[in-house]
Formats: sequence, structure tokens, C-alpha cells
Amino acid sequence: MKKDLSLYIHIPFCKTICLYCNFLTFANKNKKIPEYVEALVREIRARAKTYSKYTIETIYFGGGTPSLIDPLLIKKIVQEVKKHFYVKKSCEITIECNPESVDSERVRVWRSAGVTRFSLGVQSLNKKTLWRIARPHDAKMIFRALNVFRKCRVKHFGVDFIMGLPGQTVESFQQEVETILQYHPTHASFYFLSYDTKKIDIFAKECPDEDTQILMYEWLCKRLKRAGFSHYEVSNWARPGYQSEHNRRYWEQKDYLGFGIGAHSIVDGHMWENGSDFSAYLKDPMKICNEMEIDQDLRRMEYIMLRLRTSEGLDLKEYQKIGNVKELLNNAKNFLPSGHLRKRNGLLVATEKGFLILEMITKKLI
Repeated sequence: MKKDLSLYIHIPFCKTICLYCNFLTFANKNKKIPEYVEALVREIRARAKTYSKYTIETIYFGGGTPSLIDPLLIKKIVQEVKKHFYVKKSCEITIECNPESVDSERVRVWRSAGVTRFSLGVQSLNKKTLWRIARPHDAKMIFRALNVFRKCRVKHFGVDFIMGLPGQTVESFQQEVETILQYHPTHASFYFLSYDTKKIDIFAKECPDEDTQILMYEWLCKRLKRAGFSHYEVSNWARPGYQSEHNRRYWEQKDYLGFGIGAHSIVDGHMWENGSDFSAYLKDPMKICNEMEIDQDLRRMEYIMLRLRTSEGLDLKEYQKIGNVKELLNNAKNFLPSGHLRKRNGLLVATEKGFLILEMITKKLI
């Protein structure tokens, strides 16, 4: 029986660097795009010598802004993957898009390349908010992109938003959600603003406080449920049949290969990371900067962290193979009567209330 893999392909180029972003991206290297893609192709060919017999279940183009580069280069990369790997016919292929780089012709080429799923980075519909966080688009471009999806009859597309951005209020956030629902996305991701980047200091004082963000989240959970979405992961909602298979595989600790600068990989209990130096990657895309074996204790900790993010939760019988269930439940005892966790049918599950303090719960259980 063939083992299966997911592929992540990092496209690090952006028109601008958003002030909240903490990913490995570049806004001044677009002339290097063709050279970077050639390095990606060399890495794909080299990795395939070891992993060509694996079945590829999902492919995900992330960034950066994958939609920024010539769509024919996306097609070239997919063709290279299919040439050297066994790609399942039903393979989910996702591309992250920014509104300013979506048009009918690009959608046509992406689809001809095999793309089955689109993830649109909206973040906000407010002009001032978008400007404040240095997004390279405005609301008009967002609506134009959504109308392109509608015109091209794209069903499998998701929208990404951030809660807690400067100038947001509960009322303005609710109006944005109501507006976006009129375009009938099949997937929605809503993330709380992360304070991990120093650039956040530029506008942090203009952001809504924690209590306001919680009100946004609580309203959102109820509204999306009424709209027919299931809350299948802490930050992700989907209509039936439209979950992100690629991300689901991460949460289930399935193996994946990462291609591109700074990409991570985990295969057969071995984890490694590509280097993050741009020039060095172009010269030697196979160079690894960090690698390690995943022992049982690390697998146990990741099992807790990743499974509790999902609505399915943590399977106690499965956990027994890598950890002590009695100890786990003892650590969880205070979160059960409070309604942050629930235990039923052999599963330990975080509730929507629990999702709000998931980091605290996870640390206690680990």
C-alpha cells in the first residue's frame, strides 16, 4: 500500500509587506521570480528521487502571494510535480490569492493547471483599515475579485479575515461579515490579530480590546452556524463538503513535503526546514538548516496541540498509544465543569468557549 503525502509550495513574493505579517516574504525581489521557480523545480526533481512512490493527496500554494506571479509559472510547477510524483486524480490543489491579482484569465490558467480551491486574502472590507495595515488592495478590488469568482462559477473558494484590526468595532465587523456572506463563500477563516511582529506597534493602540474581539468571535460563531457553516477548526468554518483537506491533514499529523525557501517538511517521523536565505536557496534549494527526529513525547505534545484545534477533538484510545490518558484527564479536570472542554464517546473536545483560551488549555494538558 502506497504511503500518502501533502505538498506545500512556498511562493514568497508580495507587492507590499503587510504590517501584521510574520511570514517569510519579500516585496523587493520580483525580478527574481523566474529564477526562484527554476530553483523550486530543481528541488521538486531532487526530492522526487526519494518520495516519488508516495501518493500526493493535496497541494497547497502559500506565501507570500502565489497569485502575484505569472499563472503559467504555477502551471509549470504543477506539471513538474505531476511529472515526478504520483498525484491522486482527486487531489485538492489550493492557491492563496490577493484581490488585486485575481482576474478571469488568471482563474482560467490556474484551473487549467489543476487548481481546485481558491483562498482569498480579504482581511477587512474597510478602506482605512486596509491602508493602515499596508494591504495592497482596497474594498473595490475585493468585490471585483469576488465577482470574478462568481462569473467564472468558482464554488470552492474561501475568504480570510482578521479580527482585532485597527478601527474595527463589533458593528463594523458584523456588517463586513454580512456583506461577504452575500458572495456565498464555501469556506471562511477568521484569525485573531497576532502580536508576534514588532511592526504591530505602529497601530496596536488603534485596535479593539480583548473583550471587544471576544464579542466579535461569539457573534461570528452564531452567525456562521445560521449560514450553514460548520466550525471545524478553531479559526476555520466550512459549508458541508468544503473543508480544507490540506489543512485537515496537518491537524491529523499526516506527512507533508515543503518546497521553497523556509518551507518545513515532516515525513516518516523526520522533520526538517529549508534555509531562509534567498540567495542561498537559489544556489542550493536542497540545503537544510534544521532537522530532527520526532520522538514519542514530541508526537504526544503535537497530538494534543493539533487535535484540540479541531471540532473532532482528541481520541483518548488513540492517545493511549503515545501518552497517559489518566494523567491527561487529570490535567483537564478544571476545564470540564467550566465548559471549556467536554468528554464524550471517547473524545476530549474543546468547545467554542474553550477555543478562546486554547493556548492555556493546551499548555495545561501537555
